[in-house]
Amino acid sequence: MNEGKRPEDFLSLANQEETKKTGILKVYFGMSPGVGKTYTMLTEAHHLKDDGEDVKIGIVETHGRDDTKALVEGLDCVPLKKIEYRGKVWEEMDVETILKEKPSYVLVDELAHTNIPGSINKKRYQDVFLLLDAGINVLSTVNVQHLESQVDSIEKIIQSPVKETIPDSILERADELVLIDIIPDELLKRLSEGKVYIPEKIISAKENFFKKENLTYLRELSLSYTAKYVEKRMPQGRERILVAISASPNSKTLLRYAKRLALERNSELYAFFSENEEDKSVEAANFIRSHIRFAKELGAEVVHSFESDPVVGIVTVAREKRINRLLIGGSKKSFFGELFQKNISSKIIKHLRDVEIIIVPYLDDQTFHFDFYKKLIPSSGIRQYISVFALTSLVTLCNQFLISYIGYWTISILYLFYVAVLGMFFSRGPVLLAAILSASFWNFLFIPPLYTFYISKLEDALMFVIFMLIALINGGLTARLKKNELKLRSREEKLSFLYELTQNLSKTSTASEIIKTGDLFFKRIFPFPVKLHFYQGGEFSPVIEDTKDLAVATWTIKNGKPAGKYTETLSLANATFYPLVSPGGITGVINVISYEEPSLEKEILLNTVANQVALALDRDILSEDSRKNFLIKESEKLYNLIFNSLSHELKTPLTSIQGSASALLDPDIDADINARKNLIEEIQESSLVLNLLLGNLLDISRIESGYLTLKREKVYPSEIIHDSISYLGKNKINHTIKIQLNELDSPIELDRVLFSHAIFNLLYNACMYTPKGSTVWISLAKTESSIQWIIEDNGNGLPLDSSRIFQKFYRGESSGKIGTGLGLAITKSIVELHGGNIEAANRSEGGARFLIDIPIS
Repeated sequence: MNEGKRPEDFLSLANQEETKKTGILKVYFGMSPGVGKTYTMLTEAHHLKDDGEDVKIGIVETHGRDDTKALVEGLDCVPLKKIEYRGKVWEEMDVETILKEKPSYVLVDELAHTNIPGSINKKRYQDVFLLLDAGINVLSTVNVQHLESQVDSIEKIIQSPVKETIPDSILERADELVLIDIIPDELLKRLSEGKVYIPEKIISAKENFFKKENLTYLRELSLSYTAKYVEKRMPQGRERILVAISASPNSKTLLRYAKRLALERNSELYAFFSENEEDKSVEAANFIRSHIRFAKELGAEVVHSFESDPVVGIVTVAREKRINRLLIGGSKKSFFGELFQKNISSKIIKHLRDVEIIIVPYLDDQTFHFDFYKKLIPSSGIRQYISVFALTSLVTLCNQFLISYIGYWTISILYLFYVAVLGMFFSRGPVLLAAILSASFWNFLFIPPLYTFYISKLEDALMFVIFMLIALINGGLTARLKKNELKLRSREEKLSFLYELTQNLSKTSTASEIIKTGDLFFKRIFPFPVKLHFYQGGEFSPVIEDTKDLAVATWTIKNGKPAGKYTETLSLANATFYPLVSPGGITGVINVISYEEPSLEKEILLNTVANQVALALDRDILSEDSRKNFLIKESEKLYNLIFNSLSHELKTPLTSIQGSASALLDPDIDADINARKNLIEEIQESSLVLNLLLGNLLDISRIESGYLTLKREKVYPSEIIHDSISYLGKNKINHTIKIQLNELDSPIELDRVLFSHAIFNLLYNACMYTPKGSTVWISLAKTESSIQWIIEDNGNGLPLDSSRIFQKFYRGESSGKIGTGLGLAITKSIVELHGGNIEAANRSEGGARFLIDIPIS
């Protein structure tokens, strides 16, 4: 037994392996208890077991029925979990054990059941979703009266509340819906025989729920719902229904009606909600949150609007979503309510000529009256009303001193000015109170006869009426302007904040920087602690220390849904976790620690900021993946080129060395000194080429790894040039190399071996890619801060796209030679290691020109 959840229970759920295939849901559906849903489900389970399937009972309620108990025997049952709650031990389905054992099929009776607090989820149907997501097939049962869309109509007929409900989306998710039907007379007979309930409950059941008229209606409803279920799966174009909801409790009724209409017409359902800046009460916020959650449970897509005029928001959404039908709430009895609602509907009709508009009347008009008058006089803090009363009294006292100088008509202008100014600092309710008080004080204290509300003169009476109207209108307009100003300022602050966040995130390059930026902005806008945790490679960064929180965070990552405190999943956790969802997947979680449920506005802003952070993390992951892919491609390219070198470049000198060595072993060659010398030179030349190729491969690997370092020493330029030319061997025979030192052969600090290699690569390229008889010039020049090495030739010149010649693996094709394409890249790297740079261009006289600029130490 345990109270609530242990950390290991959370971990056992969170650490379940994900499966790509979701399970199949088969629901046995009926009009009421006793029709045989559980019996049929158990019979099907025995058939599956006979076919070799792994079938287990998650939970089955027999209600004391002997035939049902008999079918339970022979099937494996997963022991129920014991949960202690309020001093009593309860038994619930053990979801964690089922996920561990992972049978092919599991039986879950009474889908609408509400779990005991301390369970993983609030409702049993949410447990079913977990099992389905884990790839486990589920057989379940439910009655028609438990469907949310049918609750209102069923409660009217049976005259009793429906205590447990499920959203229609669970049946829409079902792969197969099996209707278990029975005529009411047969069901009543079974009830009398004790096959439905134990004898003690039979009389009470007959007098309440099990009336023939109730059963007849429920049967008709179940048959109709099943027919719509089948029709919905037929391929056809779907209509779209939009329902406008608010903080009014009647919005639930409106949503249920809209859902029934969506089922009847096989339509997509959208719920519209307009943010009300005037009503900030906790009660209203709770209603709004409840209605939005309820709309999502019914399968509706919730659309938020921030338009000050809800009509504009409704029209905009209707056009964007291409809505066919619009549902709004109305009132039957209230004259003012009808007048107000008619105004809204007429505005909508004027703009939406091609949309069917349905006005659903509310049964309880009191709530509507309350909402209507709140629109006229919105709720404000009691302090505002007290402050307004005090200020109006103060203004009246001042007017008492001025009356003898300016007259009572001028006093009215001062009151009007006061009311107008008041609207800049207070909301509409207090301003309207100030207007009424000002008119009353002016009448009672200043209009003759004094100290009475009686007005003797017609012009004074007209003035009083005009004053009252102007004060009310002026005060209301000023308050509205103030409200719009605050609203615009709030939006501007949010936009500015999001812009700043986007700018900062765009400058980040690593996940740690992104998380640090996100944490910083969360601290700026939220009064409660918010932490970001990046998820990669099965680990969170920064690490989540608490075991229970780690389990909830892992569950959130795997399922992509909020979990923890203030949610319906793992609600006994210490914090609320929201997934960081991006196009590339889930990149992390937000850990929110709050002692009260965040307001809807804060939750929307939280998710907006989270989306930006998630996109930044996704960008970082994609960038890292792109870099890895680039390295893989480069590695493959290097591999292919090395293989090409081994098969072509290395094969040629090796063959030459092998042939020359074999020829030297020939006894006849000893007599011919010149031939012997030529063979030895051939071996030396081929060895030089082989050494060059292997040296280039080794050098480029050292450069790429960052391990190539300089060994500077005092060296003469002539020595470096001599070393470079000596490396050429026979390659220089068909070319003329001219050296022009220009009296600059003074010692300079260079890495003699590496820099000689760099010059050699340029000379080797010149010999390889110029015709026989070409001339190659090596010259030196000096600037104020550098020594310039210039290598030129009079060959065919560089290709048009000369910018690529320093890239690794780029090879010229003009001579038909095949090489690794690394020589110039190595030269460039060596020059840059010396702090210099290299440029390539074509000579105006023809040929190529390379200029190396090395700064003087």
